[in-house]
Amino acid sequence: MSTKTLMTVEEFVQMNTKETEEFELVDGELILSSSPTPLHARVRGRLERLIASYFERNPIGEAFGETDCRITGDTVRCPDISVFLGERQNFDVTTIPIPYAPDIAVEVLSPSEKMLDVNRKVLDYLAAGGQEVWLLDQANCEVFVHTATAVRVYKEADALDSPLLPGFAARLKDLLAG
Repeated sequence: MSTKTLMTVEEFVQMNTKETEEFELVDGELILSSSPTPLHARVRGRLERLIASYFERNPIGEAFGETDCRITGDTVRCPDISVFLGERQNFDVTTIPIPYAPDIAVEVLSPSEKMLDVNRKVLDYLAAGGQEVWLLDQANCEVFVHTATAVRVYKEADALDSPLLPGFAARLKDLLAG
């Protein structure tokens, strides 16, 4: 029988170096995340720019790319994009992890990700107080927006929107284009 070596969030933060930035801490266990492809980075960058532009016109929140967020006492996730709204954007921006889950967690799906792991992330974000989790599936030109009570599915011809971001819209065809 093997024994897992668990660590605390404080230990995880102390080891945060260039070599370890591709890891998340899940229930105290260090989990390696797959390296993003250039296409993954392109899609994430497009959406991050659209959201930043939205917040310049509508100063109701702030978005951060690939920043560690403490989801529970012993879980730190690193969404591709984290959106914090209203008072929840008031935290110390010089330290990691951000002390709580984002209002909107965005994950750009990679072909190597297992659905079980993706579902776990969605459940983690929502259980920790996140309001929406956006899963961008570039391969199928779809976006799944999970909330505590429903899942909205957007197809290639649709525009991604959210009641949390009034007036925001991103055409999937443009957003997810290769």
